[in-house]
Amino acid sequence: MSVRDNIRESLYAFIKLEGSKVAFADKVGVTKSAVTNWTNGNNAPDIETIAKISNMYDVPLSDILEGRVTSDDVKEPCTRWVRVPMYGSIAAGKPIEMAVVDGEMSIPIEMHRKYPRSFLLRVEGESMNKRLPNGSLALINPTKDVIDGHAYAVAVNGYDATIKRVKKYENGLELSPDSTDPTIKPKVYDFGDASTETVTVIGEVVWCVYPFDYEV
Repeated sequence: MSVRDNIRESLYAFIKLEGSKVAFADKVGVTKSAVTNWTNGNNAPDIETIAKISNMYDVPLSDILEGRVTSDDVKEPCTRWVRVPMYGSIAAGKPIEMAVVDGEMSIPIEMHRKYPRSFLLRVEGESMNKRLPNGSLALINPTKDVIDGHAYAVAVNGYDATIKRVKKYENGLELSPDSTDPTIKPKVYDFGDASTETVTVIGEVVWCVYPFDYEV
């Protein structure tokens, strides 16, 4: 079966627990027509909604995507999730202007307890595709500290944003891709050069959600 079919099969278990599509829709915060479209196979919930359902019912996201959820697996909705701000996009490639907050999404409460100031950014591009496929949601923990080789969201020129692996030098930074594309190269910013663009570390990537159609 396709991923969409797997999701549809999993949804029936949640609907059975709630007693109706209307009750399930109210619990998730969507319309009944949206749920009907999902169960009819017309479309599928987006990854943010799937992650929310996963957290609400304490069911692994992978089980939902693989159609392995049964009514025996589903318990009453729990509160093991917390909503955090979500920014529209952040480039994992050529830096683009960072978008304004365009919504919220639920993350596991364990992650929120560990990173209480964290927020989500959507990844676009292929320069980090070994770890962050295009369309992923990256959880960013605000920090100025850099551990060489870790992935960070950085601002270039104060307003552009990108995700790269960062290496710190005495007077500069190197931003490196983690990509299957050999044409995407590292870039070194020498702060001793007056013409060098300003680079500011926004925060470290500490967790992510892959797109629901991503193939491992």
